[in-house]
Amino acid sequence: MKKLLTAILLCCVLVLQAQSNAIQNALKNHDYEQAIKLISKEKKSPEMDLLKATCFKNIARYDDAIALLEEIVKNEHENNIASINELADCYQQVGNFRKAKLYYYMALQQTPDSRYAQLNYLNITYKLKELNQTIKLAHSIFQKDTVPVLLPVLGDCFTQLGKTDSAIYYYRKAMFHNPADYNSLSKLSKLYIQTEKFDDLVSSTDRFILSDSSNQVINQYNGIGLCMSKKHEKAIYRLKSLSQQGDSSFLTNYYLGASYYAVEDYIEAYNYLSSAYKSDSSNIRLHYYLGESAIMSGHRFRGIQILTEGLNLLIPKDAELFNYYYCISKGYSSMNRPLDEIKYLKLSYDHKPDNKLIYNIAAIYDYQIKDPEEALNYYNRFMATQPKTKTTPAITNGTLNLTYYGAVENRIKDLKEIIETKKNKH
Repeated sequence: MKKLLTAILLCCVLVLQAQSNAIQNALKNHDYEQAIKLISKEKKSPEMDLLKATCFKNIARYDDAIALLEEIVKNEHENNIASINELADCYQQVGNFRKAKLYYYMALQQTPDSRYAQLNYLNITYKLKELNQTIKLAHSIFQKDTVPVLLPVLGDCFTQLGKTDSAIYYYRKAMFHNPADYNSLSKLSKLYIQTEKFDDLVSSTDRFILSDSSNQVINQYNGIGLCMSKKHEKAIYRLKSLSQQGDSSFLTNYYLGASYYAVEDYIEAYNYLSSAYKSDSSNIRLHYYLGESAIMSGHRFRGIQILTEGLNLLIPKDAELFNYYYCISKGYSSMNRPLDEIKYLKLSYDHKPDNKLIYNIAAIYDYQIKDPEEALNYYNRFMATQPKTKTTPAITNGTLNLTYYGAVENRIKDLKEIIETKKNKH
C-alpha cells in the first residue's frame, strides 16, 4: 500500500513538474497564448495570476491584465510591489495616465528609496504635463546621484515652460554626458536659432558631425548656423551636399538659396529659393530674396510678381486692420479712457468708413470729454451722411420716435447755443 501511495505521489509530482516545465518553455519561447492556457489549468494563486496577467500584458490584452492585477492588489496588501508596477504599466499603456500615476505613487510609497519607483513616478508625472512637479522630483533625485537620463527631460520641461536659458543649460549638460544624444542636440539647436546664438549652434553641431557626419537634421542645423553667422561659402558646402543627397526640404532650399543670394550668385539663389517657395509661399523674407534674385538673374517679370505678392502679405488688408483697431477701441471704452477710444475709432474709420463710427466719436466728445466744438464737428459730418429722401418720424403712444438723424439735428442746435453762450461769456 505504501509503495502504491508513493507511486501516486511521485506521478503527481512528475505531472506538476511537467506542467511547470511546459509553462516555462512557453514563456521562454514568448508563446504567451500557450502559457495563458497552461496557467489557466493550474490552481489559482496570486503568483499564478500575476504570471498570467504579465502574459496578457505582453500580448497587449491590457484589459484582461488589469482585471487580474486589480484583484491581486486589492487582496494582497503586502509584498505586491510587482503587481502594483505591472498594473501601473498597463494603465499607462492604455493612456490612463491618472490611474497609472496613482499606482506608481503607491509603489513609491512602499519603496521610497527605489530608483526604479522614483523614475517611474517622475516619468508619468512628465507625461501628465505636470512640469513643475517633474522638475522638483528630478532635483530631489539629483541630490543623491547624477542620473544623466533626466537631463533631457528637464530640458523639455523648461522649454515647455518658456524658460529658454534653463532649457539650454540642461540640454548642454545632457550633451556633455552623452555626446551622441541626437534628440537633445536637435532641441538645443532649435533654441539656439530661437535665441539667435548662431556661433553656439555651429560649434555644437560641428562637434557632433565629427563623430557622425551622416545625420541629416544636424547637418541642416549646422548649415543654417553657418548661413546666419554669415559664413556663406561654408553654408553652401554643407547645405548643397544635403541637396545632392536628395534633401528637398524647405529649410535646406531656403538657407542654401539665401547663402547664394548673400554671395550674389543670383542664378543659383533663384533656383533654390524657387524650390523653397513651392513648399511655403507665405514667408515674407523669402519673397524679398527670391524677387531680387529673379530680377538679377533675368526673370524680371517673375521677380516683380513675387515682390508684389510679398507687399500684399506685408501690408494688412483694410478689413483686418479695421477689426484690430475697433477691438482696441472697445477695450479702451471698457477702461473708460475716451481719448484713446476716439483715437482707435478714427483709425477704424480710416479703413472702413461707417457713419455709426462718426456718430460714436461725436457722442464721446459730447458726453464724456465735454468738447462741444469737436462734438459739433463730428455731428455735422454724421448729418452729411443722411439719405436725401427723409422719412417722417413715427409717433408711438403719443411720443415722437426720432431717428438718429433727428436726434442729432436737435443736439446740434443745443451745442450751437452752448458754444455761443461760452463765447458771450468771454
